[in-house]
Amino acid sequence: MTISPAATEIAVGIDVGGTNCTTCAIDRGGVMLGELSHPTPQTDDGEALLSALADTAEQLIARLKLRSVAGIGIGVPGTVSADERQACDCPNLRALDGTRPPDYLQDRLGVPAWMQNDAYCATLAELRYGAGRPYDNLVMLTLGTGVGGGIALGNRVHRGPRQVMGEVGHIILDPNGPSCNCGTEGCVEAYVGKDALVHRAISRVPAYPGSALCEYAGEEDRVSPKLIAELAAQGDELCRSVMDDVGFYIGLTLCNIIVVCDPDVILIGGGIAGAGELLFEPIRQTVKRRTPISGFDPANIIPCGLGSEAGAIGAGALVWERSCCMQ
Repeated sequence: MTISPAATEIAVGIDVGGTNCTTCAIDRGGVMLGELSHPTPQTDDGEALLSALADTAEQLIARLKLRSVAGIGIGVPGTVSADERQACDCPNLRALDGTRPPDYLQDRLGVPAWMQNDAYCATLAELRYGAGRPYDNLVMLTLGTGVGGGIALGNRVHRGPRQVMGEVGHIILDPNGPSCNCGTEGCVEAYVGKDALVHRAISRVPAYPGSALCEYAGEEDRVSPKLIAELAAQGDELCRSVMDDVGFYIGLTLCNIIVVCDPDVILIGGGIAGAGELLFEPIRQTVKRRTPISGFDPANIIPCGLGSEAGAIGAGALVWERSCCMQ
């Protein structure tokens, strides 16, 4: 398939998650024109994974009957090289390590392609089109398979010279804590990432014989953070105890971020953010108690505005950001 690289008003964004992938088409105003989602291929073959991403992009372009697109943006769950062409360290999707997604997609589809960390993309989407629009300085956390983050200062999202600025999932809360997929111990992700949440919930089943999770004992693969959040919202005491823990650890993380970045607002997104105040209240209480010198108002810890689509929309917005810089 060959697509004309002529300038258009439509960009394609691909959000590559450790569990699911979402591909969308957006206009310059961030309006989503269409999307396709599918489980992330579970393969160790990086080229096979990239081929699947290209296939989905082609399917979406064909479905929308687009003659051309301005470019493709890709958000990946890990760090990228300084030139933003190579995926370097993706703890939750190792097949990407060492691959060059933008080069592959550019060659395959015949249009310019750019790449960044998935949380960078989600932060960009919220800054330009979502809950972050009124603010110049913000921090965003994305809670999914892992824990991502993005930092915007002066109305721009930053990653730093080594592309690790905003990797809040690897802030160390306890050097003697549980092992993290990154290879060290005690990271935020080791406390509130998907695997950590599921393990914590299942391990508490014996202490809560009336919990709806009892039917999942021994079947961790059927439990997800989204399910835990939904059951907590329905009043399940086990799941509420897990949400209290998650809120505490995220709150501790934000205490560290606040005194370093001094943001105007903090946005939190991801499946478990759907628990609403069951999650946000313990976060705010932890921040209020432990950052008295900051002057930060915990009421400014709020949900993201774009929901689960932020990553894909932000990947599309990356096309506008990077192509404008090149003009």
